[in-house]
Amino acid sequence: MKHTSLYRRWRPRRFAGIVGQEPVVRTLRRAIETDRVSHAYLFSGPRGTGKTSTAKVLAMGLNCEKGPTPEPDGTCESCRAIMANSSIDVLEMDAASNRGIDEIRDLRDKVNLAPAASRMKVYIIDEVHMLTAEAFNALLKMLEEPPEHVVFVLATTEKHKVLPTIISRCQSFDFRRPSVKTLVEKLEEISEAEDIEIEPEALTVIAREGRGSFRDAEGLLDQLSSFAEDRITASMVRELLGGVGPESLIETTYALHERRAADALRIVDRLSNGGKDLGQFVGELLAHLRNLMLLPYAPEVVLAGVGAEERPQLEEQANAIPTAEVVRLVEALGDSLNRTRRGGDPKLELELVFLKLTRGYTEPDMTTILGRLETLEKAVENGSVATNSSWATADVVREEPPVEGGSAQDPEESNAPSDEASVPEEDSDNRREGDVDLASEWHGVMGELKRRRQALTAAVYGEARVESFDGKVLLLVYPEEQSFHVGMAKDSGHLQKLGEVLEERLGSRPRLEIRAAGGASDTTAAEEPPPTAAPMEQHAPASQENLPEAGSPNGSGGTVAENSGAGPGAMGSDDVIHDQREVFEIARELGLIDKD
Repeated sequence: MKHTSLYRRWRPRRFAGIVGQEPVVRTLRRAIETDRVSHAYLFSGPRGTGKTSTAKVLAMGLNCEKGPTPEPDGTCESCRAIMANSSIDVLEMDAASNRGIDEIRDLRDKVNLAPAASRMKVYIIDEVHMLTAEAFNALLKMLEEPPEHVVFVLATTEKHKVLPTIISRCQSFDFRRPSVKTLVEKLEEISEAEDIEIEPEALTVIAREGRGSFRDAEGLLDQLSSFAEDRITASMVRELLGGVGPESLIETTYALHERRAADALRIVDRLSNGGKDLGQFVGELLAHLRNLMLLPYAPEVVLAGVGAEERPQLEEQANAIPTAEVVRLVEALGDSLNRTRRGGDPKLELELVFLKLTRGYTEPDMTTILGRLETLEKAVENGSVATNSSWATADVVREEPPVEGGSAQDPEESNAPSDEASVPEEDSDNRREGDVDLASEWHGVMGELKRRRQALTAAVYGEARVESFDGKVLLLVYPEEQSFHVGMAKDSGHLQKLGEVLEERLGSRPRLEIRAAGGASDTTAAEEPPPTAAPMEQHAPASQENLPEAGSPNGSGGTVAENSGAGPGAMGSDDVIHDQREVFEIARELGLIDKD
């Protein structure tokens, strides 16, 4: 005997069998009872919600031998012919495959003919939105002046594609998507009638997979009844669908929330090796996270689509994970799913997003970066890049917020020496209370010196180790084998350049103590190094004889080693090489010799 699909055997034969569409059923029943049936109806809604079935029940009620009646008996010759799709007065047409003007013209020629064996002629046009523009216009003419013995029922899953002129000539009904609970009740009724043994949790999984379609859910139950030898279990359903269980979803969510990168990546590997569709897994994980996100605020929305056996674990996890964290996971996984759909490797995309979520990686904020670049450009235009650009440059590279408390220099104090200008005392105290970790920041300080084209100064202090910093005194220690750097590090020119960078970062210049490892005593440098050039009034008027020659080493106007107060072996601050140790340091910086 030929097998008949469950969804065909269980297609509604009466209005009472139409589940989940009570407003539509009530209106149609009332229209038949009061003899106020419209000449055209438009049924719209998701697929599998009963649009075509309702149209056939309406046709049976209008043509039943005991009617018109809202309760067709289903046993008369007219009702049996409609159920068997053999009635010549009830025509069902698929507009997806009969969408042209010729098919509608043929229909128009038959409309005016009287019914052959029934009381009314009913034309059911499925997927009406697929008609061409010419076919729509021809259909519109029929709807404007229909014969009294004709009823049109137009069905569509995309109402917005139907011409407004067509909609205005029909009574419109929107079919709702049934809830998971409604689908479970329907599947349970079918299982009992068909002697199908199935777990309650399996019914929930099937109903959720049906996604609001009775036809899809009933078709899946029919497939499982053929697949299973005895009782249908939830794991069997997931095996057939390629999905994962709620346990894996809960496990994954906890791993991401608790930043357990290794566990999250092992879950991906386990699912991939098990043959699971990772794209489907991401979709299921997003649905689970959606439930976690909405449960604290709209529990009735979430619980309507969740089986009773899943609720305790879901509620426990919703209480354990903050909503903000769930939103963070949803946004990241949504982006990963979009990249996968565009052709990305599902496993790689999932591993990448899991690693980002568990290790705290974030994408750079382009708006912030562009704002900082704009600030830099304005500083360059205003000629103030020397005092304003270092923080902006450091922010772009290192993504660290600037230290608060900095204030613009007062115009009246613009002539004051740079070593005497300082931030307000309360701001300086605030900076010191922040416990700046100069040891970890030292590499950034050297990088700032290099960006200012002070490679020699960076080479001198780059070999030092920050031994301690209490907010006022900075102790730098050199390795014993590099003790010759101590003298260079005390050079006033190098101290001045380093002090400028530290002042901008800390708000004030610390006092420097510099020594070699194992040294007997510390040598303290001045907290405020002397300015590189003394005010003009502090020098005696220079005579022509006292001026250096143009070709002399300091003929450019810079100070030589003896003017800076450095010893003969110190590295000068005017970029002029004074002894062989400076050559050695330049070679080390350029990588021409091994730093070891």
